[in-house]
Amino acid sequence: MTLEAFLTAVGPAACAEIEPRYLQGARYGAGHAAAVLKPATAAQAAEWLALAQRHGVAVVLQGAHTGLVQAATPNGQVLLSTERLREVFEFDPLDRTLRVSAGFKLSEVNQRLAEHGLQFPIDLSADPSIGGMLAHNTGGTRMCRYGDVRANTLGLEVALVNGEVLRFGHGLAKDNSALAVQQLFIGSSGSLGLVTEATLKLAPLPKQSAVALVAPSGLDAVWPLYQRWMGEFGALVSAFEGLSAPALAAAIHVQGGASPFATELPPYSLLIELSSELSPAQLNLRELLHAALESAFESGEVVDAALDNDEGLWGLRHAVSEGLREQGAVIGFDISLPRKAVWSFREAATAWLAEHFAPAQVCDFGHLGDGGQHFNLVWPKAAAPLAKDDSLRLRTGIYALVAQHGGSFSAEHGLGPLLQTTYDQLTPAPQRALAGAVQGLLNPGMGLGQFRFG
Repeated sequence: MTLEAFLTAVGPAACAEIEPRYLQGARYGAGHAAAVLKPATAAQAAEWLALAQRHGVAVVLQGAHTGLVQAATPNGQVLLSTERLREVFEFDPLDRTLRVSAGFKLSEVNQRLAEHGLQFPIDLSADPSIGGMLAHNTGGTRMCRYGDVRANTLGLEVALVNGEVLRFGHGLAKDNSALAVQQLFIGSSGSLGLVTEATLKLAPLPKQSAVALVAPSGLDAVWPLYQRWMGEFGALVSAFEGLSAPALAAAIHVQGGASPFATELPPYSLLIELSSELSPAQLNLRELLHAALESAFESGEVVDAALDNDEGLWGLRHAVSEGLREQGAVIGFDISLPRKAVWSFREAATAWLAEHFAPAQVCDFGHLGDGGQHFNLVWPKAAAPLAKDDSLRLRTGIYALVAQHGGSFSAEHGLGPLLQTTYDQLTPAPQRALAGAVQGLLNPGMGLGQFRFG
């Protein structure tokens, strides 16, 4: 059982050029691949996966390669790219669903849907493939209104390592006719099989939005504001983001603009967005948001706000990551916490870093509305580079604090080699055993993917 025998069985003509884009991750270093395969159909993908299993060859699955946990970066394995899986794009305007192959990118899907006034409502700064989004159960900036990928998926087609292509679900909003096995594959990081197609639930495009960047009087004002605005506006709240001063400063610097605030940057800012499918003539969101902010100014909970520049304010939010990279090496933590634990975790983690890793600069931001946090650190260029062992100790310490505060070490980036040690340390043994049993059932021999998971 050798790689050479597998590649001979697949056929030399099937092997694509190993381009750098298949090897270089979105944030971390490049890997290397034994070969790159690009199936054009689900049946072909399943056939090649079965051949790999029979020859004992490990395969790494890759969509658009925008992930941040190294799950799609090969480390000597055969790489199977889904970019040619583009057979199906079936839009149903009555049911507002889309049956689509895994190789389509999010931007392509939404460009095609826009003319119908609809969207797949997962908002990201990256442009992942549909298959990759399903594999990692992506959330995004507007999850507090629309939910994650799982909440917007009605059916799946998957290719297994035994060569079978199976379809789960009928693409219906109401369907309890069988065990919902598709839910196992969503968020499995590719460890159970290859998602080749999905039926997605669509949402109307908003006809209006109103955005404000708000400076609260302090952290103790954040959750009262959140509760009041969620209670007052309900489903109109499509985003509720948090930005620390270092994160916002980095975004302002990289964009080369001025502060959106009249005074100095506050220690922490909130970006809130209201959106609606109703027109301003039916429901004026700007008036509603302005009135809410006036009330918050009067109560003293808000001390400054920037308004009426929706695109510019979102531009700052999306520029944070680029701004941080200009300052040094970014050490990212994609976590989620109970809202009541966000500030206590932040305080504990900041204190722990000051004691053990003093050069690390906390530049956190994230999706407060759904509990998600990008607890990102910048290791300055002027500081001596972190040794591998120290980097592991830093990550272990932060993830231990996440666990102590009832949080998750992977909120929306999925699982991959970068998180394997953390998974092994923080996931209870019975849970890991159950996950491993499910993986063994659907993926006997563990020949698929480089990530052990379970």
